[in-house]
Amino acid sequence: MTKLLIFLTLPEPVRRQYHEKLERKYPDIVIRSSGSYDEVEKEIIDADILVTFGVMMRDSLLRNAKALKWVHALGTGVDGIVDSPSLSRGVVITSTRGIHGVPMSEMAFLLMLALSRNFPRTVQNQKQHRWERWPAKLLDKKQIGILGVGLIAEELAPRCKSFGMTVTGISETERIVPGIDRFVHRSSLNDVVSILDYLIVLLPYQEATHNLVNAETFKSMKSDAYLINIARGGVVNEDALVNALNSNQIAGAALDTFVDEPLPKEHPLWSTPNTIITPHLGGFNDAYVNDALPQFETNLRHFLRGNYKQMINLEPR
Repeated sequence: MTKLLIFLTLPEPVRRQYHEKLERKYPDIVIRSSGSYDEVEKEIIDADILVTFGVMMRDSLLRNAKALKWVHALGTGVDGIVDSPSLSRGVVITSTRGIHGVPMSEMAFLLMLALSRNFPRTVQNQKQHRWERWPAKLLDKKQIGILGVGLIAEELAPRCKSFGMTVTGISETERIVPGIDRFVHRSSLNDVVSILDYLIVLLPYQEATHNLVNAETFKSMKSDAYLINIARGGVVNEDALVNALNSNQIAGAALDTFVDEPLPKEHPLWSTPNTIITPHLGGFNDAYVNDALPQFETNLRHFLRGNYKQMINLEPR
């Protein structure tokens, strides 16, 4: 009998939603779910299918996954899965695409507005019962650069235009995307940032994007510009970012993703000035389970019939 293992380091009610919805539809499959690394190390030994997020994975979990045939990532990113040395070459990997545009765009605006209006200061003042006013920075007429022009950027760019912003797409491939005023090749990143008020990182993490945003990038940015990373931590050189924030090279940063997650308590980013830290909340929303499961179920039906080549969102190995 096929065994499906759901591994999510998320609140138990969220894991239960995935488990219960699938169990009702597929009674002939053995389904297990867990958020514990110790428990998953035991359960994965005879699992045929693993459903998880790449950022939640550890290579050690795959060392004993001798029966594993397919890993499905519930997010777009598959780093943490495809780059695991212990993952057998014969294992099929699929991802979830096209459902992140709206929630990630809303997250981008939450962070842009929080930075421009110094909202953390407002929250701190409320706690201290302090009445303090200051002029806000507007998004209107600002220059925004979107690093990585994929499906999320297609949703984000038109929303930026509705706020009166000028949008620059920074990508290796130029294409027509509504809301993007101009394209700049990724190799010119450190040139174009000199005119930007906001740089939003939407790139997947790959060898080619490792530390792409680095000390040279921060040196080239305006002193009143902001960095927002809602993609992957490894795209941004965190040491260089800490230095840039501490030396006021840039005005601030909002970070939803990090090299190590959860972000270690002793990490200097927790205490850098003008920095907003969120725990990888970008795409996490109350509709995610219902939005993500149909793609997995499509692939599950193909998998159970042995039609691996018919599966959608196949990742190259």
